[in-house]
Amino acid sequence: MTGLGELLEKQRQLEESMKTNGGSLQPTATIEKTLVEQVQGNLASKKALQAEIDEARDSVEKENRHLQYDVYRPKIKALEDERDQIMRGNMDTCEKERDRKQKEIDSLYVVVNHVQRILDFLRLKRAEDLTFNDDDVQTYRGRQKVNLDYIFDDDYFKIKLFIAENEKPKNKFSLIALGRTIFPEHLLKLTYGYGVSINSKHRCELQVVLREAPSVEELLTWLQKPSRSELLTGLKGDYEEVKAAYLAVLEQYQVEDFLELMTDRCTCGNFLTVFDSHAFRDDILDCRHCGQKMEKLRVRGMEYV
Repeated sequence: MTGLGELLEKQRQLEESMKTNGGSLQPTATIEKTLVEQVQGNLASKKALQAEIDEARDSVEKENRHLQYDVYRPKIKALEDERDQIMRGNMDTCEKERDRKQKEIDSLYVVVNHVQRILDFLRLKRAEDLTFNDDDVQTYRGRQKVNLDYIFDDDYFKIKLFIAENEKPKNKFSLIALGRTIFPEHLLKLTYGYGVSINSKHRCELQVVLREAPSVEELLTWLQKPSRSELLTGLKGDYEEVKAAYLAVLEQYQVEDFLELMTDRCTCGNFLTVFDSHAFRDDILDCRHCGQKMEKLRVRGMEYV
């Protein structure tokens, strides 16, 4: 029986007793007093219990902060420092080993790169016509053009000058140098600028605006200055060194000396080697020089290059 039930039962018994004895009844005050005392006691107990809960929580939080910041944080920091030191050591060791092996690879590729350069020279079109047809060099929208002489004329490299009218309001004329060579860009690096005021049907490796002026006469006068020789030196780049290396290769080697490195060969003289990215294909390839089908000399099996 609950506390309230017990109180009600006691009150009933009291009323029965007072009826029997002829006494007067005052039950309401007795019940209210007893309930109020119990509520007050319960609230006091709840307050005491809550205080114990709060005190326990505060104590645990204080202990946890101590463990986190005073006890374990220094230990964690020490372990992290130890870990980082070991990891840095591992990486340093790895990088030193990598550098050592890269130097070994570089030394191995001294000969490989030398042979690859030889093959690049042997693959060039030796009889290619590099001359300019002036009619194939056109200005835009029929503007004025003056055909000038070659400032460099060699079997393997030719540079020719043109004056062309441009769209500028003041310096209306551009002095332009066009150059053609048998050497591709990876063998001979030349200046190739865009936005020139002429269009050539020829394949050009050199294309640069040298100077602009209000008239053709001013450009022709400028060309007579002694600085023209310095201009030519800048246009040629490393041509003389590349040409000398090329002629030395032709004197010392033949294509047949490197047949074991070839994968495909054409009757026009062009060939592919193990150094070419599109080598070792299973299908028959078309020659990029003449368009004929190339002979398959080698199948997969030398992918180590």
